[in-house]
Amino acid sequence: MSQLRIAIQKSGRLQEDSLKLLKESGLQFSNGRDQLKAQVGNLPIELLFLRDDDIPQYVEDRVADIGIVGEKRVG
Repeated sequence: MSQLRIAIQKSGRLQEDSLKLLKESGLQFSNGRDQLKAQVGNLPIELLFLRDDDIPQYVEDRVADIGIVGEKRVG
């Protein structure tokens, strides 16, 4: 069985809310502090903790299947 790879920010304004969303969705994993990736214990899912600017490229290159990103604030 293949696993889903989800890319989220390793730090920044969306990281905490992204982790909360995933945990409230029933995913069981370690918090991601000082890790580059974490395996979800109850489903075939791997979380990738990346710089926010790198997430779109990882999805485009198919290293990650989906990514959680926000709108870039200017100013």
